Amino acid sequence: MKYLSLLRHGKAERPEGYAGDRARPLTSRGQKDAGLVADLLARADPVPDWVISSPAQRTQETAERVAAALGLKHAIIWEERVYDAAAETLLQILSEVPPEIEHAVLVGHNPGLQELVSGLCAGAPDRLNVSMATGALAYLELEIFWWNQIRWGCGALQLLVKPKLLRE
Repeated sequence: MKYLSLLRHGKAERPEGYAGDRARPLTSRGQKDAGLVADLLARADPVPDWVISSPAQRTQETAERVAAALGLKHAIIWEERVYDAAAETLLQILSEVPPEIEHAVLVGHNPGLQELVSGLCAGAPDRLNVSMATGALAYLELEIFWWNQIRWGCGALQLLVKPKLLRE
C-alpha cells in the first residue's frame, strides 16, 4: 500500500500587478491555510516522506510550508510538468516517484488535481465530480506496491478537507 496526498495551492493574489500567472504569491489567508493543512499532514500516518510541486510561486510557498511542518531533510522536487498539467500527466509524474517512498505529497493546480482524484478513485478523470477549493487536501490510499504501478481506479479516498473546516 502507498499513500498519496494531493494539495491544491492556497489562495493566491489576483493576477493584476504580477509578471504572469506563475508569479502570483499566496495571500495572507492562503499562507495561514497552507500552515493549517501542513500541520494536518504532519499528523498523518504514515507521515509524508516526499513532496513534489509545481514551480509556480503560490505552489512553492504552499510546498515549503508543508516541508517545514514535516521536517523533511531532502529538498522539494520542483517539477515543471505539474504546472497546468492534465490528470494523465500528473499520473505519469507519480509513476516516477522512487519506490522506497511510502507517502507522497503532490502540490499543484486545478483542474488537473481534482481530475486526478476522480481518475484514481473512480477509474477515469471525468467520472467523479470532485471539487478541490484553494488549499484543499485529498488523502488517498493506493492499492499498489510500487509507484510505477499507479493507474486509474487504484485509489480509495480517505479524506477530502478544505482549509475553511480547519479554521473552524
